[in-house]
Amino acid sequence: MTQNATSLPVQIFHKFFATGIFTGYLPIAPGSWGSLLTCIILWFFWPPLWYYQLLIIAIFYPIAVYFAGKGVNYYGHDGKPIVIDEIIGQAVTLFMAPHSVVAYILGFFIFRLYDIIKPQPARSWEKLPGGLGIVADDIAAGVYAAITLQLIVVFLGKFGVELI
Repeated sequence: MTQNATSLPVQIFHKFFATGIFTGYLPIAPGSWGSLLTCIILWFFWPPLWYYQLLIIAIFYPIAVYFAGKGVNYYGHDGKPIVIDEIIGQAVTLFMAPHSVVAYILGFFIFRLYDIIKPQPARSWEKLPGGLGIVADDIAAGVYAAITLQLIVVFLGKFGVELI
């Protein structure tokens, strides 16, 4: 279905989610705005138990793929306003992270770095069709960032620095 064949309320609904509550329209680095939104939401609502976090990510993944795919109709493949992929990637980054301001700030910057440089296989996954390709590279970046963040937490813990 093309943009013209979709009713205006449905288009707004698709854009609302694809753009991360319209943060994708904010100027300069819309992906960073989507990541920041995620950090703020997760700060208040991220459950402390890892299996609930994993369940939320697993439920949100197909939703992100769906709305990223719908965003293609309005913005093209991985168009700048589509930030739902950054939202799930940032959530993956903060999976099992300490609930501390320092950990969330580190997680934000580490994720943005990996999302920008896209180490393999993230770069090749980006080429997958539709919403799957839009989301897959950010999931990979989120996994890289989560591992890096956890290594930093463990490393700092060895020197008595707790990010709690």
